[in-house]
Amino acid sequence: MIGQEEEGDGKRIEQKDELVTALDKLGEGSKLLWLVFALTATPTLFNGLHATSYVFLAEVPTHWCAVPQLTMANWTDVQIRNISSASSCRRFSHNYTHLATLDFEGALAYVKANGNPGTESCNTFSYTNDIDGSSIVAEWDLVCHRTALRSSVQMALSLGKFLGASIFGIIADKFGRRTSYIVGVLILIVSGPISAFAPWYWLFMILRGLIGASGSAIYHSSFTTLTEVAGPKHRAWMGIVYSMGYPLGMMILPGIAYWAQDWKLLQLSITLPAVILLLHCWLMPESPRWLIAQNRRKEAQIIIERSYGPVYPSVNIALTAEKEKDMQCAKEKVANNKSGKETFVEKWKSLIDLFSHAELRKRIIIAYFAWAATSLSYYAIALNVDNFSANRYLYTFLTGVSEIPAYLVPLPLLAFMGRRAVTSLLFSISGIALLSILAIPQSDTTAIMVVALTGRLTVAAVFSVIILHTSELFPTVSRNSAVGTSSTMAHVGSIAAPYVVDLLGAKAWWIPSTICGATAVVAGLLSLILPETRRRTLVDTVEEEVTEGRGKVSIKNCFSFR
Repeated sequence: MIGQEEEGDGKRIEQKDELVTALDKLGEGSKLLWLVFALTATPTLFNGLHATSYVFLAEVPTHWCAVPQLTMANWTDVQIRNISSASSCRRFSHNYTHLATLDFEGALAYVKANGNPGTESCNTFSYTNDIDGSSIVAEWDLVCHRTALRSSVQMALSLGKFLGASIFGIIADKFGRRTSYIVGVLILIVSGPISAFAPWYWLFMILRGLIGASGSAIYHSSFTTLTEVAGPKHRAWMGIVYSMGYPLGMMILPGIAYWAQDWKLLQLSITLPAVILLLHCWLMPESPRWLIAQNRRKEAQIIIERSYGPVYPSVNIALTAEKEKDMQCAKEKVANNKSGKETFVEKWKSLIDLFSHAELRKRIIIAYFAWAATSLSYYAIALNVDNFSANRYLYTFLTGVSEIPAYLVPLPLLAFMGRRAVTSLLFSISGIALLSILAIPQSDTTAIMVVALTGRLTVAAVFSVIILHTSELFPTVSRNSAVGTSSTMAHVGSIAAPYVVDLLGAKAWWIPSTICGATAVVAGLLSLILPETRRRTLVDTVEEEVTEGRGKVSIKNCFSFR
């Protein structure tokens, strides 16, 4: 019996090898590879469009307290502002019902005779037509004490991405990458157009959250599918080209916004083209590697054979129903032998390991701060156009342009320097650039824009380095949890970004860039005290990772660049 079981296992392994071998060969160049690349790379453009659309959707026009009594008396906006406005958010506490019975000159004389009446907060607002088109700000009075509600529009998108990454990550693993992809596309093409006609602010917020969730569903399932199909020969450059869809979307957005200046038309314009993704859904195959892992080998075989055909006829990937049944039974037997308690412990053990040892705890706390600082600066600088008084069309376009080199900058640096040195260097350049804005007059928008985008370029380049460094700092048992929870902290930074820009920027225009610069400098210094991982072998257990010679978090590391 044992011999038969071993023989059966050997046949199963052999059959699995045949399918995987065929898939590996297809990953080196085939119509399956190019089809998956085309269907996964193009949707990232929509992610870039929606990520920075806030700059145009939420543009703030000149505003002042509305005085309905004077408006009904046919006073001009200039007359109303001259007699009522204490500031853009407060008005004088005049008896406006009485003033409405007078002409403007008579009202001025009455106000002068009665002295200062004090001020009061505005309940409603009036707006000038000094922006290109319309925005959600005037639609729902998102100014003054309601400014946080304006920032929450961008937060909703980031929160949707955060929740979507968690939810659709589970869906992609359990039900398939294609399922997650299709659900994400359907959510996008439904929630996007509806949001353009949302009559209520909170409905718009919910729909923005769904747009963010759809972006995560499409983005992560697409990238996973591409990674699982592409071979080592193409995986690196395809990954870079795949990511460039995001800045390309940012570069296209200003042109669309210049043409579609009404916020509703803009929202429709950046969403309706996503209907083409329905064609993608029809053509997109399920990841054959995921199907093999789920023991759905016949489905994987069909997908592989469509491209495999006579190209590699020497490999036989036929699989009998009897062998498939044997494999399914074996898989179910293993799954049934695991108790619910064991599954729960396995799920959380890797996370517990991160904090159970002092050395790993120090590393993960530094990683959390670095990821949050990176994301905060990345998004805050992109949204900071009003505080910099820059042309929003040019600024958004150049923001997208500046991100493209960010994918390439780390490559030559990592070839000659360690992870710590590269991370600290990029953080330091970004921090110093952003802090130097304090020395530039606010009127010199060109200089501010150049320096700010330099800071954003380098902080964007940090992303590709810290994910590598973080994954190498932890053992196999907790590596996925380390990267996953660090990514969560990055979302915290992106969620905080619009509030830093809008609320703190209202106090002083230089505060957001200064905060980003300071956090970048601190993150760069903290990165130096981490152990170097370049050319260091990966280990599997916590015990192996914390042994002597693996390096420890220490200030002494700042003086070592091995």
